Amino acid sequence: MNSIDAAEGTAKCILRQLHQVFAEGTLDDTEYIRNVKAVLEGTEMFLRENQGVSDGFQTVKASLQEFAKNLWLKNLKKAEDDPAPAADSESDEYHEYYYDYIYTHGVYPR
Repeated sequence: MNSIDAAEGTAKCILRQLHQVFAEGTLDDTEYIRNVKAVLEGTEMFLRENQGVSDGFQTVKASLQEFAKNLWLKNLKKAEDDPAPAADSESDEYHEYYYDYIYTHGVYPR
């Protein structure tokens, strides 16, 4: 395993544990997504400061962003009661917008 894989793998383990806390109902969406952002920014900072580890920190950050977002979206799907197929597409788009908005702004959309 190379250094970049180790950094990415460690971040994914942290994100899984953070998601577990969220799934248990301990965190709300805003707290969870803001914590995810902190993990991603910390990982990016580490990789930027240690160019010998990797110069592909943008790729790793994008991968981790997608990973964390998918964990959150999958959790929503589990919680929904058999949604209608037509509404599912709209719901998915809204949930993605909602996640991205909180990730960017740190608060619920108004």
